[in-house]
Parts: sequence; C-alpha cells; structure tokens
Amino acid sequence: MNNIADISLSLPVSLKHRGVANSLALQQPTLQAATRVRLNTLAVLVICDYLNMMGISTNLEASDCWNPIVQLCANIADLEVEGVGKLECRSLQAGDRNCYVPPEVWEDRIGYVVVQFETNLRSATLLGFVPQVSTEFISPDHLEPIENLCGAINSLRTTTQMVSRNSKAVASLSNWLKGVCVSGWQELETLLDDKQSQYAYRTKEISRSLRNNLVDSKEIRRGKLFELSFTNPKSLLALIATISPKGQNEIDIRLSLYPISETFLPELIELVVLDDEGNEFLKGQARSIDNYLNIQFSGKIGERFIIRVSLDDSSLIENFII
Repeated sequence: MNNIADISLSLPVSLKHRGVANSLALQQPTLQAATRVRLNTLAVLVICDYLNMMGISTNLEASDCWNPIVQLCANIADLEVEGVGKLECRSLQAGDRNCYVPPEVWEDRIGYVVVQFETNLRSATLLGFVPQVSTEFISPDHLEPIENLCGAINSLRTTTQMVSRNSKAVASLSNWLKGVCVSGWQELETLLDDKQSQYAYRTKEISRSLRNNLVDSKEIRRGKLFELSFTNPKSLLALIATISPKGQNEIDIRLSLYPISETFLPELIELVVLDDEGNEFLKGQARSIDNYLNIQFSGKIGERFIIRVSLDDSSLIENFII
C-alpha cells in the first residue's frame, strides 16, 4: 500500500478556474449535475496546469468535457494530451474513501489521474494515477505516484511517434506463407551467410541453434539485421520471426533476438510485442548472460501487432499483419 502523503502533490486552484467551473455548473438542470460538472471541470484545469508546468503540451479545446451535451448526459473529464491521447481527470472530494470512475471512460484513455479537492475548492491534491481501470472505484492506496505520470506520457509519445514513422512498412505473415516477403526481411540462408566473415562464428552458431529448434517442417523463417547505435560500441543484432500455419485461420509465431557482433545480448534490452493500439501484451528482457530472447504466441489472420526492440530511451519498431 502506498502512503498518499508521499506520492501526492498539492496545488492552488486559481480564481479564474473556479469562475469557469461555476459558470458551466450554473448551466446544469440539477444540483447533482452542477456539482459533477464543477468538479470535472476543475479536475481537468488543474491537471492541465500541472502538465503544462512540467513541459507537456495539452489541447483543452479538443476535450469532450466542454461539449454542453456531453456535460448533460455523461460523466466525463477528459484532457487531450498532444500527440498521445486522452487523459481522464477524476475528482475525489474531502472525506471520500474511493474515486468513482464511470464505465463510459474505461476505454480510449491513456491513464486516469485522481485529484482531491478541499471543501472550499481553493486547493487541490494530485493523489496519483493509474494507466487503466476495470472497476468503478479506485482506491488511493493503489495509485502510482503523480511524479511518474510525465514519464509514462513521454514513453507513450515515443511509442506513438515510432509507430507513426514506421506505419508504411508492414510485413504480412500470410504472404510469407505464400512465398512473398517484403524488402528488408530475408531468408536465413541469405541473412546468415558466410559473406559476413567477421561474424562467421556467431552466424554459424545461430544457424545451428535455429535448426535444433525446428518444430515443424512447415515453419518459415525470415530475419532482419539491425544495429543499435545507442550502445557503445555499436551492437549488430538479428531479429528472426518463425511462423507456421495453425489450422485455417491462425498462425503460430516465434520471435527471436540474437546478438551478432557479441556473444551476449546487451543487458536489459527488451523484446516487446504490442497490439495495434500500442498496448504491451508480451515482453522479454535480457540478462547479462543471455545469448538470445524468444517470445511465442499465435494470432488470427488479419490481426495486427508491433514488435519493439528497446534499450533505455531508444527503440526499433517493426509492424506486422497476420
């Protein structure tokens, strides 16, 4: 359990913000709706101030919570974070034990921040955040420190930008089964041939390891060499995808990461599989003694996924459709 005093941050609520919130509240037909809109508005404005203070750009005008119809019909307090997505800003009044999160905001959010207001609404405490929710109430004891929010947003922005830059290069695994392969992905005989004389020992060793791991004669393997410029010295790695049909509409997939220029992988390097919305669902991380990483899963024809190889703040992204 977290000590809330250790992870929270208190901020003043400006007279201007209180004026905006009161103006919107006066437009509501009931006292309950007025209270909801007032607190939602203040939560969005306070968190917007905090993010801007921390150098993170937001777009208040793009938030749905300013729409009069949304204010009347829904309990929404969203803040658009530029280049990333919508952050939900939930309020907690003094004396409340848990923060209510309505089901209509359980999706299409990059995270949920909880703000507690004093009774006079002149000060607010940012209690913390969670990246996702699946229940209607959040206990403050389960929140991550608010200081981690900016790092989480910047990580999402990096992933979004990398996916955007690589969005045109999509490898089709179904086409691989038909013998069609996009540029950059090669058959292993070509990828690991003896022409790379300085790495001949490693490529032969990798080829032998892959042959020993052959499970099905129908397996197809393609690979790609890439260099990690953010290691010193630079590391040459091989990313290898092994696929085989599983029934009529599924494909078994095994992803492997091997070092080429070194005996072992860089320590803490990660091989991550993400869905087409950028959410992680499988991850492997190398230790100092690991000479390869493997991840296995299966998917249905037409599904998309993303592979990310990352170390520290740098990443390589590859996009796939099954």
